[in-house]
Amino acid sequence: MFLLCEAGNFSIHVALSDLRRNGSKTRKIPYPTKNPFTWLFFFVSCPNYTYEVGTWISFTIMTQCVPVGLFTLLCFIQMTIWAKDKHCTYLREFKDYPSLRMPIIPFLL
Repeated sequence: MFLLCEAGNFSIHVALSDLRRNGSKTRKIPYPTKNPFTWLFFFVSCPNYTYEVGTWISFTIMTQCVPVGLFTLLCFIQMTIWAKDKHCTYLREFKDYPSLRMPIIPFLL
């Protein structure tokens, strides 16, 4: 799970960087690409945070360490705040933004 989430996070960052090619300042709605790791864009606005939380959860399971678990919880809280803010910005900025997307957790949050 750790390696899959890391690969997913990398794939999302590549997809997001492709939105602003050639130094463009124009913002675009992120959509899934042919890469299966980007398909999370169908369900959430910030799949990079989803994958990041998944990475930390799997690291917590691997280490079975309470401080790592607490760090994971704090990371989840902070990334949820960032994801909600970014999601609201997308909804405000793009009238045709997919309405079924959630900020960070598909179908939930």
